[in-house]
Amino acid sequence: MTAIQQVLWELRMDYIGHPYYVSGNAILHALGQHLDPETHAAVSTSHGVFVLGQFGTFPEEHSQSGIRPSLGSDLPDVEVYDDLFLQREAMHPWLLDTRARDALNTHDLRVHGGHPALAHETIMGRREDQRKQQQTTKWSVHAYLHADDPAVLPLGEDVLEGLQFGGKRNYGYGEVQLKDTQMVDLDEPELDDSRLEGAKARRRPSSSW
Repeated sequence: MTAIQQVLWELRMDYIGHPYYVSGNAILHALGQHLDPETHAAVSTSHGVFVLGQFGTFPEEHSQSGIRPSLGSDLPDVEVYDDLFLQREAMHPWLLDTRARDALNTHDLRVHGGHPALAHETIMGRREDQRKQQQTTKWSVHAYLHADDPAVLPLGEDVLEGLQFGGKRNYGYGEVQLKDTQMVDLDEPELDDSRLEGAKARRRPSSSW
């Protein structure tokens, strides 16, 4: 069985680190504080991608459809491979057209002690005729975990909670809270891989015969 564990953490404090993602090494380092050396060495992780906690609608290629509140704040069920990549695109194409897409996709920066930090939330003003005067959007971090030994995963909530990513962790920066996690068996026959097969076919060089 080839299995991965999807994890979604919500940022609780501003993050000081790479401006476009949380590196896999940073996530592994944080996990290492809660794992024994043998288990830690067996785990691999992807980069963590920043995700918006906003209303969204599932793109056509996904197994689900319709509008979902705070689509970036939890992990939808995985029935086809496209579902795995829903929260991995930096442009967040699932955002509703009624949302301020360009503004929301721009991560706010705050300077702390001369160090630029990515804000853990985006606060936007609203029109005077609207009920609330401002809208707050939370940012999350999405990553995949993998281990060659199937007995290693899933990692428990006690391991995935209480983590911090990035710099100045002694001052509380980079604190995250576990929002959701799920295991996905990539060998499931029901998992439609037609998208991946199509991509392979397009990349395959034409035969000279």
